[in-house]
Amino acid sequence: MSNDKVELDKELAKQIFELANIPKTTEVTQDNLKDAVGKIKYALNPNDISTFSPTSNNILVIDDIGVVTYQLKIMLTNLGYNVQIAKDIFTGINIFVKSNYAFVIMDLFVSTEQEGYTLLNETKKIITKNNLNTKIIVITASTKVENKVKCLNGGADYFIKKDTGWQDKIVELIENVQSTEKQ
Repeated sequence: MSNDKVELDKELAKQIFELANIPKTTEVTQDNLKDAVGKIKYALNPNDISTFSPTSNNILVIDDIGVVTYQLKIMLTNLGYNVQIAKDIFTGINIFVKSNYAFVIMDLFVSTEQEGYTLLNETKKIITKNNLNTKIIVITASTKVENKVKCLNGGADYFIKKDTGWQDKIVELIENVQSTEKQ
């Protein structure tokens, strides 16, 4: 790949960002353009995870409950994130190893508690082995305090109970982490 710099016409950049559904106020940078192109490719072929650009806008959601994955996909996509869904641990791990994700949001009970801990353990191993900066968010309807302790000790970065407003808590958390990392 050439290191030659190319000047980009403002109108062309505006059109690329529009196609990618990225706010007009976004600064034109190489990373932002990669995000935009990745979103456009993903919109054209959402089943091809190789279209994800390896950026901080990629989020993997692993949950076996369709309404949960649907809600999170809609909310996060509307905020400009590339969202990939997996409904079981095997699919989740296979998807995770093929791309670079800023966040993995995983239900603790996918399908059972033991599988959830296995998923957390395997995801953390991959992150550590590949020196990734992926943050793991565990979500659960369980009210057991020991689950939170075990998840945080097992490598989860965040633990959110599926109680009132849990979806908004996830969005707020992701937005806060993203804005802190950009500083």
